[in-house]
Amino acid sequence: MLPPDNVAIDHDPPRRWCAAVSRPPRHQRAGSTSASSASTTVLSNNAGAYVYGRRSKEPRAKLPGHPATRRRDAQAWAVCLRDKIPAYISWEQYEQNQRQLELNDNATRGVPREGATLLAGLVLCGRCGHRMQVSYNGGYARYACVYDARHFATPLCQSLAARPVDEVVEALVLRALAPSALELSLAVASDLEQERAREEKLWQQRLERAHYDVERARRQYDAVEPENRLVARTLERALEERLGAEQKLREQYHRVCATRPVTLTDAERSAIRALATELPKLWNSPTTTNEQRKDVVRQLLDEARVTVEGESERVELTLRWAGGHETTTTLTRPVAKLSQLSYHDDLTRRAAQLQRDGESLQQIADSLNAEGWRPAKQCETFSRSMVRGLLPSHGTTPPQRSIMERVKLKTNEWTMQALAARLHMPRVTLHCWRKRGWIRARWVPIPRPVGAWIIWADDEELERLAARRRPSRKRWPRRPQAA
Repeated sequence: MLPPDNVAIDHDPPRRWCAAVSRPPRHQRAGSTSASSASTTVLSNNAGAYVYGRRSKEPRAKLPGHPATRRRDAQAWAVCLRDKIPAYISWEQYEQNQRQLELNDNATRGVPREGATLLAGLVLCGRCGHRMQVSYNGGYARYACVYDARHFATPLCQSLAARPVDEVVEALVLRALAPSALELSLAVASDLEQERAREEKLWQQRLERAHYDVERARRQYDAVEPENRLVARTLERALEERLGAEQKLREQYHRVCATRPVTLTDAERSAIRALATELPKLWNSPTTTNEQRKDVVRQLLDEARVTVEGESERVELTLRWAGGHETTTTLTRPVAKLSQLSYHDDLTRRAAQLQRDGESLQQIADSLNAEGWRPAKQCETFSRSMVRGLLPSHGTTPPQRSIMERVKLKTNEWTMQALAARLHMPRVTLHCWRKRGWIRARWVPIPRPVGAWIIWADDEELERLAARRRPSRKRWPRRPQAA
């Protein structure tokens, strides 16, 4: 009688596993720690089954210093007797552990993490086919193909922001789980169940025919006279062939049944229909975690393939669903420069045409926004500064009236540009001093719609600002000192 707390799934005859359970495993001994290999061994050898033939010898595949054996799939094991010895876990739990260990491998899609991206572990590079990694920088996530850069020190294959991709995937997943789409999926599932029922009927007919051949061969063998040894040996060989064929057919049938999807009951169908109406609310609920959203996505998607068109904003996204169907769509990603836009030439020509029509920078930006043009970065509309950066390559910007012509300055008042030129310093430094309260400034609403800051500075104030500008070891206070 084996102890119930020391059991293992074994690969060899009983004399081996009887000796294997004679003392506690290494990871359970006092003073020892559980390493990764020991934990993997525990998860792989605690199902209480007797197994023979997990490895096959292949002398032609032998490498120097390596054994000439390879692992076989569970369907190819010669012997697998389940629940023969007391075990920690059931056979179903053992199979679940093996699937989880396979998912944990870095070469596969891994397990859902707490990150905000939906396609972590699922997205593949459309250029080289390798799995893309997720990186976070300042709260912004990106999908990047780093395989060639890591192994061959080459530039990144491609990289893009994760947010626009996840938004498209989220919309497609919720649309696939909408009540109308779900009803269609349940109807298709019913058709598949009918197809599986017809397949099951065919399997039963094949098994019945194989059993009939065995029984017929057995009757012939039993009816032969013992004196007819040659006939008896021939019938015996035929009976053994029929028995082997029946056994192989039954094993094939059991393997097909093991991979066959579970049929939904009426209660499960009703629960799915009820959940479909509440899924968008649950998806956007603050109590729903990122891991739960990823679990939903992984139940529907097998993989996603992303291809960026050159360096432009256009991205081709192909989703392969769990049933094998593929969906291909095109989305727009944010890029760093206007020159990366696929419609950059058309955009610059349109902006130059508006400039020749006499429109100001702000009017050009408003016209571009009204016509549906979109800028490069993560913003929806063009601004005056974006148009200024777009036009110089196609001519000079339209002449702008200076602030001094439109604002009547008082005595000892300066514009930001004039004072920065007088003190030989950048305007951004003056803006920083204004925010800290180191200079006196007033706001004027023109030129519209931006406005401008007007700074007061007499001769004494100019000397003070120039002294502050000069490098000094004295640490200036962040707030002006009280007089």
